[in-house]
Amino acid sequence: METKKLATGAAPRKLSDYLTRARDKAPAHAGHGMGGAQSVREDNYRGHEIEIVTTYKILVDGKKIRAPLGVDASGQVHCHSLPNYQTASAVGMVRALIDGFPEEFERKPAPAKRQPPASHKRRPAPARKSRSAAKKGSKHEH
Repeated sequence: METKKLATGAAPRKLSDYLTRARDKAPAHAGHGMGGAQSVREDNYRGHEIEIVTTYKILVDGKKIRAPLGVDASGQVHCHSLPNYQTASAVGMVRALIDGFPEEFERKPAPAKRQPPASHKRRPAPARKSRSAAKKGSKHEH
C-alpha cells in the first residue's frame, strides 16, 4: 500500500467517515443492547416457513442480568460469555454463568439501618414518684 494513500485514509476525518459507513452497512448483531438477548430461528417444513423469536429477560436474586443467550435450531442454549458451553435450557446456562463468574453474583450485605442522630434520640422520661411517695413528701395535706 502506498504510504501517502495510507496516511490520507488514516486521517481522523476520513477514518471517522469510513467507520460510520461501515457501521451502517454491518448487519445488526441480534441480542445485544438494553433489550436483552434475542434469537431468531428459521426453518422450512412441508412448504411452511417457520420463524421463532426467543427473547430472554433474566433475573438473578431479583436483579436483571445482561447475558447474551442464544438458541440454535436444535434448542441448545449458548452464551457469548461461555463460548465453549451449550446447555439444554436457559436455566442451565444461567447456572453455568453463576458457577463461571461467582464474583458477578456475590450478594452484597444489606445496608445497616440508620440510627437517628444523637440530638434526636429519645431521652428517658423523668422518674415519677408513686402516689404514696408523692403524698409523704407533700406539705399540703387534706
